[in-house]
Amino acid sequence: MMDNEKNRKLNLLFNKTSIYAMKYGLKVIKWVVFWPISLSQKFKKHHKCPPIKNRLLLISAGELADEIRNKKVTCEEVIRTYIQRVQEVNPMLNCLVQDRFSDAVQEARAVDQMLATTSLTAEDLLKIKPLLGVPLTVKESIAVKGMSNNAARSTVEENIATEDAEIVRLLREAGAIPLLVSNTPELCMCWETFNPKIGRTNNPYDTRRTPGGSSGGEAALLGAGASVIGVASDIGGSLRLPAMFTGVYGHKPTPGFVSNSGHMPSSKDKMWDSYFTLGPMVRYAADLPLMLNTIISDKTKAAELRLHEDVDISQLKVYYTEDESTVNLLTDPVNSEIISAMRKAVLYLERKYSIRAKKVQIPGVKDVIKLTALVMGRMNGIQNIFQKDESNPDEWNSVTWEFMKSFCFQSSSSLLALLYGPVKSTVDNISESDYERLIEKKTKLMKDFEEMLGDNGVFLYPTFVDAAHTHYEIFHKIFNVAYLCLFNLLELPVTQCPLNLNSQGLPIGMQIAAGRRQDRLTFAVAKALEEEFSGWIPPQCAEVIKYKQNNTSLI
Repeated sequence: MMDNEKNRKLNLLFNKTSIYAMKYGLKVIKWVVFWPISLSQKFKKHHKCPPIKNRLLLISAGELADEIRNKKVTCEEVIRTYIQRVQEVNPMLNCLVQDRFSDAVQEARAVDQMLATTSLTAEDLLKIKPLLGVPLTVKESIAVKGMSNNAARSTVEENIATEDAEIVRLLREAGAIPLLVSNTPELCMCWETFNPKIGRTNNPYDTRRTPGGSSGGEAALLGAGASVIGVASDIGGSLRLPAMFTGVYGHKPTPGFVSNSGHMPSSKDKMWDSYFTLGPMVRYAADLPLMLNTIISDKTKAAELRLHEDVDISQLKVYYTEDESTVNLLTDPVNSEIISAMRKAVLYLERKYSIRAKKVQIPGVKDVIKLTALVMGRMNGIQNIFQKDESNPDEWNSVTWEFMKSFCFQSSSSLLALLYGPVKSTVDNISESDYERLIEKKTKLMKDFEEMLGDNGVFLYPTFVDAAHTHYEIFHKIFNVAYLCLFNLLELPVTQCPLNLNSQGLPIGMQIAAGRRQDRLTFAVAKALEEEFSGWIPPQCAEVIKYKQNNTSLI
């Protein structure tokens, strides 16, 4: 009897009538609440980041490391150049939580001293320190020893990392030099980036707009040319959405290869590492395999990804979907400029590599939001704003009381961090029989993609329905994250790939997914498209395009 009542509630929540009610309810909220906010943003002064005038800010991490190894430039000059760029753009963007500039300069000097005395050749150094002297930025939710690692929690004053996260340790070991930790929303629970402690991070292409979230600080730095490589986290697209909004590359690796240790929040739930991954964000596609190979500690396991193998794109099966709004009723139609860019990308691949791409529509994607809520809500042991103490995330204070405080403006917690409470409570009350039925749907969806992609297929898919929106609009666009959550649900590797700028000068892009352990395929296609679509295009690009064409230093 109890199970029947739970099933009835679930069916009421997700039947077609309820879906339409949720969708159009959000539209009402959009026009009543967010339209005035968006309108006020549009009347604010439009700022873009100042143009880049130093060639060191315009080459890849691999090229920077090569120049440092071969003593064409000092490591200190590289580090100081990036520090100067951060200081130039941060007042406008508000990306920075805490810097370690002084330590970074000292570490750069140590690299230069080592190069002056070492007997190792440049080839030797390439093997043992492929990122020698390259500046690195890190999402604040990932531990960097001695730096803030609090994930903007309102319930905890501060948390200083006592050691590096494994991913940071490996990057340091490869020669990278951390510069700072960057802004994130509270407990990474938002697809925009703002919190009461640091404030709101802005988009380098238009400060009236969001860089996305939860890795918005990293994305804004990369898009502004103030970082060349960064590391971030992804459990529902929080690495890929910001990468699209700022015109850079973000990769969610095949789960199980990159250690998630040292991240806030975390969980010991057995499902956590299947859905949550740390991964690289970069400005240049060539740095994707370099970064992924570096951040996998088990090199025997890394060999399974075959990242050093060449990929013959002409032998790939290419599938694509332009829009899911006719199948997934909760999502909005994809913007026509994104669809046009995707079609150009497909046409380029077909002509360049003599392949025939196939347009597909997968019926099971209509359940992505439901299945994502189910899986995330069923996980236990995730740090949250309701927990009574640090040692036990599953022992909560009253959710109702926290909401009452919020309604009375007495809570500093963010809205989505608050909403985690009722979502989890709802999902925890789903009957086991209904849970198993939904898991069967997830398994079927995974099997459909596995059969379609195999070990030589890629799937092109929108990253989001539109380019970067004005601040706070995510609250009425929330269901469009289905495009992102799909690949966490499927446990597949996926790369956000920029596809030039739209008519407003804002970056647009798409996702490139592949089968498990086939990360190299997404990298190869991203690199091929970079050649045609220019990859990252800086916010003030006139002088930069001139540099790229002439391959000479900017004055």
